Amino acid sequence: MRDLPAGHSELQALIDRAPSLSEAYDTSTADFVEYQNTVINWFNSSDMDYAAVDAQARSTGEPDRVVGFRVALKIAESHRILRALTEPLTITLINPVYKETTRMQTREQHPHGEDSIRFKMRALAILESLSPHLHCRFFVVDDGCPDGSGEMARRILERDFPDAVASRKARVYALSEAIDQHDPDLPTGLTHKNGSNRSVKGGAMLFGMRKALRENHIDGRHIIIDNDADLSVHPEQIGLLIEAMLLQRAVAVAGSRREEDSVALIGESRNTRGRLFIQIMQHLLPSLGACINDTNRAFKAFDSECLRRIINDIAIYTFPYQIELLQACNSQGVALEKRGIAYIDSEAASTQQGEAITESYLNQVQLIADIARRYSTLDPSDPLLNFVETISEDEWQAIELNPPSNIEDLLV
Repeated sequence: MRDLPAGHSELQALIDRAPSLSEAYDTSTADFVEYQNTVINWFNSSDMDYAAVDAQARSTGEPDRVVGFRVALKIAESHRILRALTEPLTITLINPVYKETTRMQTREQHPHGEDSIRFKMRALAILESLSPHLHCRFFVVDDGCPDGSGEMARRILERDFPDAVASRKARVYALSEAIDQHDPDLPTGLTHKNGSNRSVKGGAMLFGMRKALRENHIDGRHIIIDNDADLSVHPEQIGLLIEAMLLQRAVAVAGSRREEDSVALIGESRNTRGRLFIQIMQHLLPSLGACINDTNRAFKAFDSECLRRIINDIAIYTFPYQIELLQACNSQGVALEKRGIAYIDSEAASTQQGEAITESYLNQVQLIADIARRYSTLDPSDPLLNFVETISEDEWQAIELNPPSNIEDLLV
């Protein structure tokens, strides 16, 4: 592929035309889809090197315009990767839902609507159209939602994608029904809808993964992808995410918002907590932290055989299940890589708001300490390990309001 000449006027013209992006929904609008297709056609015909184009884009143009171009460029590179497939590949995208009825609606129906189910189904169909070797499936898992997120997803799929439902390419599972029916694919120990071992996203995802692993009629290699219910990560980036797996460099890949080539618009409150969280994680899980610095974003790919090796070890059914999946890979010597992705925050419609965020982050930090002990990642007498295990919500909230520049300062 050709490198990009400095000051390339065609690139600058494309950047100048990019729609402004400020939230996840913006990547699903007709204006952005039209622009995205323009960038894809230009990239396909130019024979340019992706890394060179992205580096040039990062150094030029208005910041908000550059974001739009770079998101479209990542999708273009993802398409290029998938068009080059030479062997059968099955992708299963798993989407837990809890209080997501807002995001499933259109923007006309609700001010925070993202039309997320329809958008993801259409995105997977676009990816399938790139190669006869690619087969995509979409699993939605209702995590005990009191608002009926799973039922809404089921109605949308049955009405708008009946062929996918009939062929079982699109499915909806309900964790509460699985618990009532003692489903054999439930994660070990997840036997109650409430209480200390209840699912908070993690149980639903692990249940969906187990359902995906049970499949006997998979065409070719099977890659299972952990995904959130919103559109913060455009699903057409899947090719980018799994490239290292297709090149036999890795059997698990974590999408990352914190690489040089990442595109990340993160709400400031999340970003502040996120930096503190990463520092603590890197200390408590040093080997994992040395190779993966964005553990808590749901856009991760696992080869099915890799997932079979580790899934029975996963004991966390809340948000840090993602971290334990990665730590299990790390502890078992699994080939694990990260890949810079485009991430546009969907904070306005988040199910974690206010005090619930503080409680959630503290819970996650303390569960990372649990992972550290169970996987023996550092000396059990480590001062920070013992500190985070005993900290109160009030103490954690004070730390969040005035985070230290160095986590060792927490111990002063």
